Amino acid sequence: MTTGPRHAERADAALILRSEERKKELRRQLPETVPFAGRSGRGYHGVLDAYHGETGFEIDPAAARALRRAWNDLAPHRIRRRGLPDYDKRQPLELRESAAARLFDRLHRPADGVPGVRVRPDEVVVCPYSSMLMLEEVIATVVRPGGVIVCPEGFYKNFATHIAKFDVRVVVPEATPDDSFRIDPIALARELERHGDAVCAVLLTLPGNPVVTRYSLDELRELAGVLVAADVPVVCDMAFDRIVGGHIPLAALEVPTAQGPVRLYDRMVTVTGNSKGYNAFGPCKLGAACSGDAPWLERVRARLTIAFQRESTHLVRAVLDHTPDAYFEHNRKLVREQFDTALERIAAINAEFGANTLRPLGSGASMFLSVVADSTLLDAAGIDDSAAFEDLLLAGAGIDSVALGRTGSPRPGVRLNVLAPRHGPGTESRELIDELFDRLGGLVADLAGGATYRDILRRRGIAEPPA
Repeated sequence: MTTGPRHAERADAALILRSEERKKELRRQLPETVPFAGRSGRGYHGVLDAYHGETGFEIDPAAARALRRAWNDLAPHRIRRRGLPDYDKRQPLELRESAAARLFDRLHRPADGVPGVRVRPDEVVVCPYSSMLMLEEVIATVVRPGGVIVCPEGFYKNFATHIAKFDVRVVVPEATPDDSFRIDPIALARELERHGDAVCAVLLTLPGNPVVTRYSLDELRELAGVLVAADVPVVCDMAFDRIVGGHIPLAALEVPTAQGPVRLYDRMVTVTGNSKGYNAFGPCKLGAACSGDAPWLERVRARLTIAFQRESTHLVRAVLDHTPDAYFEHNRKLVREQFDTALERIAAINAEFGANTLRPLGSGASMFLSVVADSTLLDAAGIDDSAAFEDLLLAGAGIDSVALGRTGSPRPGVRLNVLAPRHGPGTESRELIDELFDRLGGLVADLAGGATYRDILRRRGIAEPPA
């Protein structure tokens, strides 16, 4: 994986595997009885998981009722008596219709002055279980041995492991150097020009994960202009679309050129699913992609050999077709409130230890908050990259997090699930945000008092990770 000149970390598959193995090792060495200090004499035990990707939201009550009815429809005696609709197992039309109407509806008139695209079912492909499965298959249609995928800084934490099977390099253009963490169109254009015909595709994560950033319409148009000028395939991971309010899908834009207007929709594939926004689970989940490039979509369709069962199609429809817009609005309100609470907790830590002790990245609310720590504090503690910071948080505060190095970023920070921290699967709770930042404040106090990374590991009886 190749990065820009300032990038000190490589978000390759080996880095991710080392991170996961280290987490397992630390968890084995941190029993439930190990204490972690908060502020004002408070203390905690066990690991607090801010690494995971669950929202903690239940599915909408109307969708839950529809799902129960759908389950009842699947009872063997009912199927024998009434049967199920004759769903196509490869690409069920009913699911493509639902995806066009319920997953890609924001491509149509997403903002004033942006007519966008009304996605048709024949412009949609679907797959069971996961948008990541769909993303892999879309990428597989454009990669070639020795090629390059251009991924702006800040992408899905495990992306490198998903493309390790392909003989390609990932080039990471730097985001803007400020804390807004926007995709930098100049850096993107520079990398596209540098790698020329070797570029297989550009992969974007919009809305962002790990960092959500607000883009003005002019900023999006500038980005769209760079992509159209490069004339390369574009893939956009839009999985967080329902969580983030006000998002304008890039595929909705049109770029004027000397040869006439060009729709981004005809140059890109947009991928999403019903896991994050709808909070679907298990057999109720699907991945979906849309594009105005019919030949490209046909290549994706040809790769999707995994079939839907008629039963799973029935369940997916129940969730998609019976989740009202009010559900997303309500959840976005909760996300915004929780995110604002996290910002308040950071402000309190900074008021005590210094204005830039912790800095949030981005400018939009999400289930994740990415924070970077003051370089002076980290240097004094012997922390030289985000992997060590991730390790320090787990060993010193019992906080499991995601190093930003895993997302292609060299910044000394981590991604935290501030919407639903948990002590274990099924215990996700917004109430745990106070514990999360109290633990973090306790660690900052320890570092401000002169403790180093090695001191904290030694105190726990934990060996340093291998170089």
